[in-house]
Amino acid sequence: MKKIIVSVLASLTLVSTAKAAKAAPALEALLPAEAVLVIAAPNYASAKKHFKGSASGQFWDSAEFRPFRKKLADVFEANVLAKIEEALAVDLETFEEMASGPVALAIVAGQDGVTNPSLLLLLDAGRKSFTLRRTLARMEREWKKAKRNVSQTEIGGIDFTTVSDPKGNERVHVGRVGTQLIVGTVAGQIEGVLARLGGGGGGTLAGNPAFAADHGALLKGADFYLWANLGQVIPQLLDNAPDGAELGIDFGEVIGKLGLDGLGTVAITYSERPDGTHSDLFVGLPEAKRTGLFGLLETKRADASPPSFVPANVGAFTRWRVDMGAAWKKLEALLLELSPDVANMVEFTVGLLGKDKDPNFDFKKSFLNNFGDDLMIYQMPPKGLSLNDLGSGPMVALFKSPNPAELIQGIGAVPGILPPPLNEAVLEPRKLGEHTAHSFGVMELPDPSTGERVASEVLFAVKDGYLAVSTDPDLLQGLLDGKAQQPLAKRDRLAAAVAAVGGTDSGFFGYQNDRVVMLSMMDTLRANADQFEMIFSMIPMEGLDEVSLNDWLDFSLLPKGGNIAKYFDITVSGAKTDARGVTLKFFSPRPPGLKR
Repeated sequence: MKKIIVSVLASLTLVSTAKAAKAAPALEALLPAEAVLVIAAPNYASAKKHFKGSASGQFWDSAEFRPFRKKLADVFEANVLAKIEEALAVDLETFEEMASGPVALAIVAGQDGVTNPSLLLLLDAGRKSFTLRRTLARMEREWKKAKRNVSQTEIGGIDFTTVSDPKGNERVHVGRVGTQLIVGTVAGQIEGVLARLGGGGGGTLAGNPAFAADHGALLKGADFYLWANLGQVIPQLLDNAPDGAELGIDFGEVIGKLGLDGLGTVAITYSERPDGTHSDLFVGLPEAKRTGLFGLLETKRADASPPSFVPANVGAFTRWRVDMGAAWKKLEALLLELSPDVANMVEFTVGLLGKDKDPNFDFKKSFLNNFGDDLMIYQMPPKGLSLNDLGSGPMVALFKSPNPAELIQGIGAVPGILPPPLNEAVLEPRKLGEHTAHSFGVMELPDPSTGERVASEVLFAVKDGYLAVSTDPDLLQGLLDGKAQQPLAKRDRLAAAVAAVGGTDSGFFGYQNDRVVMLSMMDTLRANADQFEMIFSMIPMEGLDEVSLNDWLDFSLLPKGGNIAKYFDITVSGAKTDARGVTLKFFSPRPPGLKR
């Protein structure tokens, strides 16, 4: 498997040589403060070791998954990687194997009249400095034999090899200082890196307040991370946005009203630890700027744990304490700001709902203003192995409401504004055991794997202050009956996993049974391999020697679900909201009994 350095090197025309110096300091002490995107492994060798010992790494390297993985890797190497290596005269595998210390690819905002951003690649080879020097020298010779545009450029007192396109418009400078490989498109940025390597220079990424705050809270200690400074990029995008005067659009005003100008930084981290896999997604959005679209998604800090009626054998569960009634009011206000005409049209259309049957019916009161602050969805494992079952097990969605019966009445009013024959649909009572649900009747939809029409029905019912919606009568009846079963909240090892994402009192919680989901997906894909082969044969693969997608993704080679169960357990997610922004936290505990 090609790790991060492979994809980084494949995006640059690199290679060459330089002189020695001392070992590289931390990445944030080398990269410039103006970096707007950084993809990094602070210690690549350690991160690689962590991944190989993880459940995901062991699954990837497993004998069970090997047939599928090997065919995918062989086709990729023969049809993509080999062409890149031939075009660049680069052995990408060699560079991936040499990466021992910090590795980073950064995009740096243009400065001093330079509008285009620049690229910087830093790779510390650690004890493999001799291999690095020999590899660069060999590649320079190969480039010259291939009559590429290769020249020498002195940057900061160090000789760099410069590789350019035939017209000399695009150029990349490559050099080595001790164990540090430096690749960049702008000499000035490289000179800054060299100065900082020597203990001088300023304006480091570590000194960027936005990065420093995220590094201390999130990035420090991660195996891999991606960091982007949207707060610096968005103003530049607005400056270069097309003039919308002819259309009567002020793009800056629109961005402001949508709340996008309040975005700061975004960070994604990934770490393998002895207890499992940890990952975070952070969106920097100061509390005062959570307006527009982000104001619609405001989450109430409240209990989001799974209620006792959610069974332990669910495939997935999500609970979100979002005030849906308040969200609609904010959406109305946002539409009015963005386009009064559209807002008035929506208001007029909403006002018509239900009037065909009852002139006094108020849809907004009965439906839009009748939602509470709780949304739950839980899904059971798929019942079969048809394509129609792929990732779509029986599901129930529950919406909190002060009067869920009125919500159902509001749903019944929707067909009135639809074109014929949809406007003839009538929401009628439907018995589920001793309970009454409501339905528009049975619809027939085609099964994508067989083409046969399959009966489907959407059911609406009231459950303890919630509107319950489901397409599975048995699942909904079990919920309404209060069928006794082991609850998800009591699932073994769940409490410890929940603690790793900050608990369930943040207003958001998610759960997935990876073992059930992955095993079902593997079995379904393998059972329908012939269907995918037919689908893939119709997709053109120009530029890849007409190699069929089926040669890349041969699902018939996937292992049986039961054979790979030991590599999967569960994943939980939670949220953390503070003055700086919102963090979604994910944790997959190491499967019990899986050896290192």
